[in-house]
Amino acid sequence: MLLSVQPSGRQPPLFFLHDQYGIVPFGTELADVLGPDQPLHVIHANGIDGRGPILPDLRSMVPAYVAEIHGARPFGPLVIGGLGSGCLLAIEIARELQERGRQVGPVILANPPPLTGGVHVQQPLIAPRQPVVGGQLYHSVRGALLAHASRAHGGPPFDVGNANQLHAATLAGVALHVAFGKYAPTPFAGPAELMLPAAAAEEFFNPQMAWQQLLAGSHIVHVLPWDRDELFRSGLEAAMQVLKFLVEEAVEALRGRAMEASVA
Repeated sequence: MLLSVQPSGRQPPLFFLHDQYGIVPFGTELADVLGPDQPLHVIHANGIDGRGPILPDLRSMVPAYVAEIHGARPFGPLVIGGLGSGCLLAIEIARELQERGRQVGPVILANPPPLTGGVHVQQPLIAPRQPVVGGQLYHSVRGALLAHASRAHGGPPFDVGNANQLHAATLAGVALHVAFGKYAPTPFAGPAELMLPAAAAEEFFNPQMAWQQLLAGSHIVHVLPWDRDELFRSGLEAAMQVLKFLVEEAVEALRGRAMEASVA
């Protein structure tokens, strides 16, 4: 579900992917920080508004989102970013776009999730059909969506005051948790830019941990002094400034590649 927050501007557009709850809760704030010259499109999860179908896994999400990206910007360079577990989705979308011949800047990964085991290894599976597990997951997702809605400047892509819409959004979020739990990541050779909360830095930089194996290409990391929960709450202003810097760096990298290609 692609929404154009800032559709115009001279810079290569940024497409930012939803988190494990299905939304990008700070699209308006990010557009304000990036400025009017930086196009910004956010991609919320299919089905989050209760209208489109809920996609069951990343194998379904990637081509659907790539089609939306192509529809919004059918040619030219672009930048892909992801939030939370959506960082894994952003990597796969960037990989798919590159395989289709699109010029993609360094992938921006904001607060990437902890990974269990190494690459090619699935995360612990969630069993939502079990009544206790399913009920706990449902209420966890619902609570997170309500919390996002209370803080989001532009509001979520559904009416939290409408019980049916909130229920549909919660079901979409539950399906996302299951989909990410089934995902087995494979190494990504492209460049990446990361923003990490301080609490996640030690695990990330451990050479034996999965993220070091997954990001096989060059990458830079910015660490901010918050934990995962507070990074986009009390740390929101600082996080937006870091994201602005990462977008500018990604755009500059695209310009550098274009200059190299023109010389060659």
